[in-house]
Amino acid sequence: MSKVYDAVVVGSGAAGGMAATELCLKGLQVLLLEAGPNLDIGTAFHHHVKPYQFPFRGQIRPLERAKYNYAASEWNKPHFVNELENPYTGKKFAWVRARAVGGKTLHWGLVSLRFSPRDFQAARYDGYGENWPVTYEDIEPYYTRVEKMIGVCGAADHLENNPDSSFLKPVPFTCPEWIFKRSVEASIPERHVIHGRSATATEPINGRAPCHYCGHCGRVCNVAASFSSAGVLLPIAAKTGNLTLRPNAVAWKVLLDPENNARSVLFVDRNTRQTQEALGKVIVLGAGSLESTRILLNSGGADHPVGLANSSGALGKYFCEQIMAGDIMGIIPQLRGSRNTGGDARPEGTGFYIPRFRNLREKRADFIRGYGFEGGGGSSEFPGFARKLPGFGAKFKEEVKRNYATIVSIGSFGEILPRAENYVEIDPVVRDAWGIPVLKFNIEWGPNDLAMAKDMVETQREMFKAAGVEVLSERTDPLPPGWSIHEAGTARMGDDPGKSVLDKFNRCHDVKNLYVTDAASFVNSTEKNPTLTILALSMRAADHIAEEMRQGNFG
Repeated sequence: MSKVYDAVVVGSGAAGGMAATELCLKGLQVLLLEAGPNLDIGTAFHHHVKPYQFPFRGQIRPLERAKYNYAASEWNKPHFVNELENPYTGKKFAWVRARAVGGKTLHWGLVSLRFSPRDFQAARYDGYGENWPVTYEDIEPYYTRVEKMIGVCGAADHLENNPDSSFLKPVPFTCPEWIFKRSVEASIPERHVIHGRSATATEPINGRAPCHYCGHCGRVCNVAASFSSAGVLLPIAAKTGNLTLRPNAVAWKVLLDPENNARSVLFVDRNTRQTQEALGKVIVLGAGSLESTRILLNSGGADHPVGLANSSGALGKYFCEQIMAGDIMGIIPQLRGSRNTGGDARPEGTGFYIPRFRNLREKRADFIRGYGFEGGGGSSEFPGFARKLPGFGAKFKEEVKRNYATIVSIGSFGEILPRAENYVEIDPVVRDAWGIPVLKFNIEWGPNDLAMAKDMVETQREMFKAAGVEVLSERTDPLPPGWSIHEAGTARMGDDPGKSVLDKFNRCHDVKNLYVTDAASFVNSTEKNPTLTILALSMRAADHIAEEMRQGNFG
């Protein structure tokens, strides 16, 4: 590819999709590289097919199971990677990867939480790690811009550690959610049970029709009522006439010119296995935390033996995410017999959220930082709780119906401390199907993480007891690293080039026209879902790139 674009962006999900769209809106000619195919969100997925219409009730066929991660199903599998073609090595890690235009935004859980002022300066409060080189005040205008662009529903709660957004109307609570909220808040005043904050259009926004409550968000929203890069961002970029989309382009490495500037991205065609170069005045990596870091690590050479932009030695290190330590499900007895079905078709992320309450005003002796819970009340179209009930036949079916509107459940998300000991590196031997060296994982839960996990299990029981919920099932062991799908921190930003990979605008300290705009840039993960912050940082980086371009500093 001989054309030199103003910007070459790698990855079409939250980070890459936002960067490409904002740069196109600013008049730059952008080449967007995506490792997977360009799937039609309206026709490529089985949105409304019933489980009983699949041979294995929507589950992946047993003979195909090894190809897919735990999140894949017959409804959404076209955009997930084939694990056999895309291996990784090292310690146990659940790496959920999507390769298709739109990336993981095609199937994410839609939870959209702003980080708080405290989150950006966490080290100031407990002395651990580093503060971000940006403050909440720096990012707040971008949160607002993003929210008005993509649509986030919720309610203003005026909580210190959970800043309010520019909200669309919330999805109403179900009966079990109201009962749970009132019981918990009356018994444990420092616990707040608030509306879920979800990237779902609950009313018309920017030409998008609102959610029609099919309840099938996880199967890929075919009308773009829930936010995805493919359904919301990239159509905006395409209308500018400044976007060139190149699907099936598996990025391998960034190549430099003799002046140590980024010259191009070397990629492999997914179908032909031929290598090509994509030339750009600016290179933006937004392929997802671990993939962007993999590209930088693979970009090393004689002059960069430990990877590109790694003079600090921090590349690949300080991995962070959230530990999913426990979940619990039960029945609210006073609702038995109710035939209300108000919860069976709501969009994802719109149940309730229990914000962090640990280590805000009090200080725990056993762990630092904190956690939150995501939950909801009511049952899905095909209620999973039925597997927990005894019985058979007509009486069993009647018992399921009798408890359909009684169910409440919560799951936990706790902040993992970024540690140098948690890192990824390039495996010296193993390569993927395109001949690109793969990642090796050196990641495990630390003492602080496990102490927090123990407390998460205890507090979920405490809240269920306060609400008078009869427990049907409970998981008390932490899920493996990676399960949250919120990986972050392997190319962190900072003011000190000796401790960080990126500056406060997501630009590499070592290569001035190379940016990384996904969660690899995070200094710490917080207990909050990362996507809204990825979008805000990527939008901010695009502003910086456009201004640098205007001043003639690139190309």
